[in-house]
Amino acid sequence: MDEDPAAALARIRELGDSPEEAFASAAILIDCGGHLGNSIAINRGVEILEELRKSTKPDPGLAYNLANGLQTRARLIYGPHSPYFGQSFEDHFQARIRFGEAARSPHAPFDLASQALTNMGTLLQDTSRWIEALDHFREAQYVCPENAVAMLKELTLLQHLGQLFQSDPHNYQCYGHIPTLVNRIRILAVNIERNLDTLTAFSGTAALTFAQQQIAMAKALPSSSQGPIEKPFFQFVSKHQLALFLHCGAEDFDAGIFDVLTIPTITRTMDDEDGVPEIYAMLNVMKADFAFARQVYFEVLEDDTDTPYLETTTHGDTLDYALYGVRYSALTSAQRIAFDILDKVAVAIACYLKMPKAHKVSFATLWGRIEKGGSFRFHDEIARCLAKGNFGLIALHNIFHDMSSDNSRGVGIMEAHKSYRNSSTHRFTVLHDFGKQERKSPSLAVDHQDIMEFERMTLDSLKLARSVIFYLVDMIMFAEATRPKRDTGITVPMSVPDHAYIRGRYD
Repeated sequence: MDEDPAAALARIRELGDSPEEAFASAAILIDCGGHLGNSIAINRGVEILEELRKSTKPDPGLAYNLANGLQTRARLIYGPHSPYFGQSFEDHFQARIRFGEAARSPHAPFDLASQALTNMGTLLQDTSRWIEALDHFREAQYVCPENAVAMLKELTLLQHLGQLFQSDPHNYQCYGHIPTLVNRIRILAVNIERNLDTLTAFSGTAALTFAQQQIAMAKALPSSSQGPIEKPFFQFVSKHQLALFLHCGAEDFDAGIFDVLTIPTITRTMDDEDGVPEIYAMLNVMKADFAFARQVYFEVLEDDTDTPYLETTTHGDTLDYALYGVRYSALTSAQRIAFDILDKVAVAIACYLKMPKAHKVSFATLWGRIEKGGSFRFHDEIARCLAKGNFGLIALHNIFHDMSSDNSRGVGIMEAHKSYRNSSTHRFTVLHDFGKQERKSPSLAVDHQDIMEFERMTLDSLKLARSVIFYLVDMIMFAEATRPKRDTGITVPMSVPDHAYIRGRYD
């Protein structure tokens, strides 16, 4: 592909019809077709892989290459595309499913899983899901510490965010800590420079020049000293990037105040209700719910023997290696609380947009309804907001689709979050440290789950909740910035005071 992609395409006819050769043909068609902008080659490669997927057992390499083909096809074939409907939207949806299969497969080599996470991050970034993109780039580096492509992707996104925060400090001062973010950029640059061979192995030589430019730019940035984070809980929050504030500094953790994301500005008219806008009360509750779920999760991790929760009940052993007690109820509660934040976000959006019966919506019903004939119709307020390009709402709408499940499209990459929450809310979730696979519920009322898998899913649900809170603030900021300006009248600023200050908790 680096030397002569056209020649590679021309030699595909030399390959035979075996599944292995068909797979090789498809990979060449997609990679070289994407390099040349050859839509016919890309489409043919996708068709071959989709046929192979129907006739072979699940394979992470096949899933990865199919996802690459769908991602490339969406970018090149369909031209300017909508981020919330159309064929490109569907290709992105399917690509996320296949990258997820490749990344989570127990049979995937670590380098393939890391590349799948990296490409998933790029897909998420393309649909304004920048918080999740950062999480995926970081996870890709955890799986494969030499993955310089993931490092470069994270570095580039952080540089963009740093420039945005500095260009508008009034609106973005609650988003992140610039000095700590810059230190992360510098660390990434050093690590990329050490792994340029992996960069070229994963992405080809074309990426080398851009990487070297980014490295030089990052090294020119000022450095700042950062002290150690002392408390284990704060170390946990920092390690997993779980603060409602990007790249907290040690001083933020020392102060114990690091979830400072808020809505910087709301414009109201004389026709609105008196007092502080209700959206602030909603955001306060969501932030508190998230912080509580995060702390509960930390306190009940399986490898942590001490918890603040007293075990006061006896349990009859079910002789199937199940785990019972307050610790495990707390764990399922943490996942449930985190996921339920999505419904609260939906109500907040509906109220902000002044939709009818806003208090009754959920994350599933916020977007629209199925009409006669099976077509989907957006609610008018949502349609207007999406049509303006509101990137926060676009991100949330894509998350809604990733939680869907139907026979024609398949199961979305995030559907498990909803399934876990529904099970622990309406039925019985029983966790096991051994033998879960051999245990089935004859009544279908008990959902048996592996404890380590449930812990991982709960952490992912916390990350999802954090993301949707950021996207809610993004959505409101965009809407406020594009609100029609009045030609007459007086604008009077009103500051929303700090709750702890009003309650007398500061000296």
